[in-house]
Amino acid sequence: MADDDIDDIPDADPETDAAEAETVVTPVKPVARLGEIVAAALGSTQREWLTKGLGDRLPPPDSDKALTKRAAARIDHETLRRQAVIDTILYRTLSILPKEVDPGPMDPDWAPRFFAAAADSQDPERQAIWCRMLAMEVERPGSIPQIVLHRLPGLSPDVLDWMRLFAGFAISNFVVRLPDTFFNERGLTSDVLLLLEEYGLLRTNRDLSKIFRSQVSDRFSTNLLYIDKVIRVTHADPGKEFTLQSYRLTEFGATLARVFLEEGELASDTEYVIEIVKLAQKQGFMVAQADILARASDQIVAKHSPFCDIVALTQSPLRSATR
Repeated sequence: MADDDIDDIPDADPETDAAEAETVVTPVKPVARLGEIVAAALGSTQREWLTKGLGDRLPPPDSDKALTKRAAARIDHETLRRQAVIDTILYRTLSILPKEVDPGPMDPDWAPRFFAAAADSQDPERQAIWCRMLAMEVERPGSIPQIVLHRLPGLSPDVLDWMRLFAGFAISNFVVRLPDTFFNERGLTSDVLLLLEEYGLLRTNRDLSKIFRSQVSDRFSTNLLYIDKVIRVTHADPGKEFTLQSYRLTEFGATLARVFLEEGELASDTEYVIEIVKLAQKQGFMVAQADILARASDQIVAKHSPFCDIVALTQSPLRSATR
């Protein structure tokens, strides 16, 4: 190339070139994508048989010897892949085992179904869920129903993320029903809630109420355990009932919410607590709150901070007074 030709070349714009480089997407051929899927599940031997210079033509029939060889290679690949996942789950579970366990008997069918379902989970985040469930079952046999083992593999990453968001408002097996705008602002639109229903995490009947009666005889008093908070609702009349409109979690959904709680992935939402206080005040109740410092189980608090009375005002979001 002559020097004059070089002078005619415009100077490169680094910012433009970088932006263009970021938008370049290398096309993926369908056969290559199919090969990736086959290799991940069945092994490279099966992919080579499928893609070796065949183009769009169907592979020719094999002899029994070749078929047997390929079947053995596939079984070896599947077995090694699943074994590697099982080893990872067991190794990670060792670090989160409880200090003490309940003496109840184990369901002999639970463990085979657990490992059969968990062994295909190569995503580290999903493996963490399996690890936590195994540790919970070790601590208290029966903690993880078998329906969870059956349905968890069918949840997409998006559905798991939405369920994790929704679990951030769970009090036991329900979520207090608030105006749609409250949940919309937190990414939980009506479409998302419908999807949670379709996947069996949320009950389809939304016209449900949670009715609380007093836990003591001389006055009304009941406690709501919300992530790291105890919300105590009280009234002088022991016969009074406290009612909350609610979304109800299925057994599957409630179990996943407990798993997320045990994993430490959930944080209490102050505005959610304020809305509960407002609902209680409308029914004539007083509300106090304490921090959970230790749990004996998901429904029993072993240690908590002193209670503080809380009042939700019209103009000021929250007022508290230690008692």
